[in-house]
Amino acid sequence: MIDDLEKGTWLVVVEDNTTSAVQVNPDFIEIDAALHYMKEAMVRSMAKKAELRPHSTKMSKKEIKAWEDYEKTMGKDMPTYFSYPSLYDIATAGCEAIREKVKKNKKKFAKEIKRNINPITDLELP
Repeated sequence: MIDDLEKGTWLVVVEDNTTSAVQVNPDFIEIDAALHYMKEAMVRSMAKKAELRPHSTKMSKKEIKAWEDYEKTMGKDMPTYFSYPSLYDIATAGCEAIREKVKKNKKKFAKEIKRNINPITDLELP
């Protein structure tokens, strides 16, 4: 795996049965590492909350027939209007928003670290 990484700075995380590598900005290594763990936790949490479970009501015979007719006509592949971003994409977008805010506030971030102030909670987010 290490031989496959392109030139740059990487965070490599080895856990039970899995290894991941994420390219990071050396100026923000602590932030990038925290965001990596946050993203993984967000995905696990969202996946758990989004697990399929029975709806409160069963489909009517008319709904079942309509769905079966739809599948006969369109096939079992869902069209794009039934698609949505993956949980990983959603978590990544959130982390990217935080990372960009930190980059924009780099000078403030550096000063706050020197003063031992938490740069994440004190940044002005939109």
